[in-house]
Amino acid sequence: MPPLRPDAPGGSVRVLLRASHSAPDDSHERTRAAILDAAASMIVEHGSGVSLADIARRAGVSKGALTHHFPHRLELEKALVRRSNEQFWADVHALVDLSENRPGKLLRAYVRALTAPDSRAAEIFSPSSLLTVLGDRPGMEELVDEDAARWREALSADGFDPAQALVVRLASEGLAMNMGTPYATEQERELAHARLLELAEPR
Repeated sequence: MPPLRPDAPGGSVRVLLRASHSAPDDSHERTRAAILDAAASMIVEHGSGVSLADIARRAGVSKGALTHHFPHRLELEKALVRRSNEQFWADVHALVDLSENRPGKLLRAYVRALTAPDSRAAEIFSPSSLLTVLGDRPGMEELVDEDAARWREALSADGFDPAQALVVRLASEGLAMNMGTPYATEQERELAHARLLELAEPR
């Protein structure tokens, strides 16, 4: 939203009134974000069994405030998975090179997002990630299915050979899972990164 400006007589009064009306919404979103941030870090640190009271304490809110935003634990966990999915989607699309006038733009962005050094996106496939910890829990099936379908649709519209795209995508995810372990050294990551980008080019 663009900033409000007092561009008419009495405008400053209207700005103050409108700002005061928006303040509760801002506070609501800040509290919600603080809860999600606290829940994400605590689940990664301690697993999915961490208590709501501990999450609320980390977020600096009461347990009542937490349950006001997320009445049931499943709602909190679904919000975390949705946020993680949306962040990964945004990270990949931010790396799409629109100047590449050839098929496979999204696929190459997918490779870059997952196999670049110090990749934040790669963390989504680590054993301790939120999606790994929460993705298989009851109630998550619909969210996971929706996300998988969205990626399938987006990559199928990328104009690239479907079978090769599938191999490149799964190989990129596999490399991401092994980054930072003895099974994928930095030199091996560089080799795989370069080869996967080659495979993501149209023949």
